[in-house]
Amino acid sequence: MKSILLGSFLAALALFFWGFFFYSVSGVPDRALKSPTTDVGPMLNEAFPESGTYFVPGMATSEETVALMARGPIAMVHMHREGIAAMSPVLMIAGFLHGWGYCLLAAWLLTQICKKSGYSTRVGFVTLIGFVGAFYARIGDAIWWHKSIHWQLTELFYMTAGSLIAGLVLAKFIKSPIQS
Repeated sequence: MKSILLGSFLAALALFFWGFFFYSVSGVPDRALKSPTTDVGPMLNEAFPESGTYFVPGMATSEETVALMARGPIAMVHMHREGIAAMSPVLMIAGFLHGWGYCLLAAWLLTQICKKSGYSTRVGFVTLIGFVGAFYARIGDAIWWHKSIHWQLTELFYMTAGSLIAGLVLAKFIKSPIQS
């Protein structure tokens, strides 16, 4: 149990620093995401009366909504009317805990499934866990929610690379209980 807790904590720390590098230093997200050329905040506040996620023109299947969807534009808007602090400690802690939860689950899966495996197999297993989950979620978002495929592929890369980094750490701590 000690190796699972320590390994997953250190793997989550590695994930946290990978996230900092990817989102703050690498510049990759800046090339994948588009930004409006003007301040659209007042228009968003007028169009969306409360915080939440909106799908425009809507999810109804009426003839009018179907026609609006075909005509375009379509959008998914994640609205936070009151704004957020970009680097708030609460956000950073929640993000770290989310990564630690992922690493704890991956460590537990390693102990259950990789009973007789070498280091590289364990690293590959954790990487595959991340890739499969990211592929399902991100490509599904591109298909079903019409999110930019460029952004979804960027996120798929980020999540898979993060899983590789976590796997490199976890595989050092979670070893096979069966000796070859």
